[in-house]
Amino acid sequence: MDQKLVQAAGWIRESREILVFTGAGISAESGIPTFRDGSGLWQEFPPEQFATWQGLLETAATHPQRLVEFLYAVLAPIAAAEPNAAHRAIADAERHTGIKVVTQNVDGLHQEAGSTCVYEVHGSFLEIVTRERRFLRLISRAEMQAVSARLERLRRGWFALPRLMVAVRPALGCGTAGLYHPNLVLFGDALAEPAWTQAMAATHACDLVLQVGCSGAVWPAAGLPTEARENGARIVAVDPQPVAADLWLRGTATQIVPQLFQQAFGLAP
Repeated sequence: MDQKLVQAAGWIRESREILVFTGAGISAESGIPTFRDGSGLWQEFPPEQFATWQGLLETAATHPQRLVEFLYAVLAPIAAAEPNAAHRAIADAERHTGIKVVTQNVDGLHQEAGSTCVYEVHGSFLEIVTRERRFLRLISRAEMQAVSARLERLRRGWFALPRLMVAVRPALGCGTAGLYHPNLVLFGDALAEPAWTQAMAATHACDLVLQVGCSGAVWPAAGLPTEARENGARIVAVDPQPVAADLWLRGTATQIVPQLFQQAFGLAP
């Protein structure tokens, strides 16, 4: 048994309040592509065009077929995704200790795995809101699968912008409440509220941060582990690449996180 993993498991047992901070690395193992790595989506779809509301509107007006390609590339993997072993291990650990999840992901997989306290600081594809960010409803993964199937047909057949608007209607369009869209934080937007305020409070209250699959490149969310350390918390990082932490456990989320909680609490891997 890796001694660093044994030490990290001991720290988990000693902790009263754990903040699990997750990024794209945990969802990548459920088949959701990352945006920022060497083969990430931003390589094919430049963020200045596809990561701001203004850029998306301009792309819809000038290159609508490219918008179809982008929406399909983003939505189809999320629609098909299921929680993996790391998501489930984090949720199961709630029976043994205080855990709050702060995630930069927008896929709803922590909640689907059973985690009960999840702060989605970059919003969620599964929450539909008005232009003023007033919550309207949740969209199911089945509805997202139907949208992605219609987008797939648009990619391969005759295309017109009105057909795109029909294809995405459950998630994006105009209804009795006015314009509606997924509750996403794009470049230049403030972080999602009340999730960001709740995440900051959890950061100040925790005595250990388990950081899983985070690149450390997306600010200000990436500063939360440092904020926690300044308030006396230990940092355990799980990642295939070196991460600045009190303990770095080398490996992927599904390799390490189930082992870690099994060692700490005797949970099934």
